[in-house]
Amino acid sequence: MPDLGSASTKRVEVVSYDPAWQDCFEELRADLLKILSGLDVRVEHVGSTSVPGLAAKPILDIDVVLQSSADFEQIKAALEEGGYYHVGDLGITGREAFKYDNKPHHMRHHLYVLQEGSEELKRHLVFRDWLRSDPEDRELYASVKIAAAERFPDNIGAYIDAKSDVIFEIYRRCGLYRPQDLPELAKSVVNNRYDLRVVDMVCRSVQLGVSLCQAQTTQGISHLLVWENAGSANGESALDLDKIKSMGATLPLPTASGQLLCGTPFATFALFGSEQDAESFLNSIERQDKANSEESHG
Repeated sequence: MPDLGSASTKRVEVVSYDPAWQDCFEELRADLLKILSGLDVRVEHVGSTSVPGLAAKPILDIDVVLQSSADFEQIKAALEEGGYYHVGDLGITGREAFKYDNKPHHMRHHLYVLQEGSEELKRHLVFRDWLRSDPEDRELYASVKIAAAERFPDNIGAYIDAKSDVIFEIYRRCGLYRPQDLPELAKSVVNNRYDLRVVDMVCRSVQLGVSLCQAQTTQGISHLLVWENAGSANGESALDLDKIKSMGATLPLPTASGQLLCGTPFATFALFGSEQDAESFLNSIERQDKANSEESHG
């Protein structure tokens, strides 16, 4: 999960699970329920600190779940009176983030408000519950988090990108992402792998199995090529980037951790600064495929 919210992550530190985290959550939960007294909400402990035995950054992730979107303004006002302030969705649709300046009596935390039944809340809870119940995926995720933190201790965006392959694999196993979720998957990739905050995402098919998505982000407009079946004839495994570059095409922009191609269980992605660069890259792949075909039949 992207680590955006109340606590600013200046240095990435992943530590062994601490049972005291649950006690810290319960204290914070009681305080939040007092702040939100009279409102129809519940408070969930999500993220890695909510999974017993999982190594994590020592920052709590807290979801305030409201039953009706009509109650949001009341919840916002109550939280602001309680020392929090609203900072928007930070590029994640369906999740409103709140920050704070001074709460030394509580463990560092990220605070979000989500509506009951929303896709983002489902993602938080299903991922948490899966890791609680599956020791193999819990250990896999822990090892990847530790390695990513060691590799990128001063770059939270690169840390998130470096562990995203495994997150997507676990999402696939627990049913969180399906092939038909292309625009939402593309948005998540741009947010988490490229460390860009997406405002809007529009995707269109450009050829069989290939889409081009225009991503409007807070940093500008980018263009994302998507091969909807990773490893297919036009997928990641078939791309010879050196050969494509020699044809004059602009190579994709790197992910936060430096990868030029971004693979997920259902698609491969390549990000470009302009639609022209994306189309040039795609045309070069077609020329590469044609040349490879002629060589194989020669």
